[in-house]
Amino acid sequence: MFKIISGKKQIDLNNITIKHDKDVSPDLIQDLYLSVGWQYRDIQDIRGSLDNSVLVTTAWDEEKLIGIARATGDGIFSVTIWDVAVKPIYQKQGVGKLILKSMLTKLDDCGIPLITLYVEWAKKDFYSKLGFETNINKVVGMYRYKNEPFRDKRNRRNE
Repeated sequence: MFKIISGKKQIDLNNITIKHDKDVSPDLIQDLYLSVGWQYRDIQDIRGSLDNSVLVTTAWDEEKLIGIARATGDGIFSVTIWDVAVKPIYQKQGVGKLILKSMLTKLDDCGIPLITLYVEWAKKDFYSKLGFETNINKVVGMYRYKNEPFRDKRNRRNE
């Protein structure tokens, strides 16, 4: 039973089921990703990302997939959390926090000493409340997209 309030589904978190299982339909995940405004991803690529994940944590409202997070890495020294998403109608009600707390507990139980993630700057406060920090004196997150050219400073000509 639920009420719709201002475009959000008012939920009881006790009725949300959290699962740690890679066996999730890529079509359901695609639907979730599209609902939060992410670009279309090939279904086989989604399946591959699940298969290559150390841990996949999902949230369910009965039979509906409403949230996901996945972790990749070596599963011993470090993992990185990716693709944290919650269907818009369920956002701002603790579902994302429920997913991440469950995932972090599972990863902590495995003894993994370092857990990292990349987030949009505007969402960093949410993750800070879960124990994540930014500190440029310790770690700097960097990235390189596939089609960006490799820049080797050793081979640069004097400009």
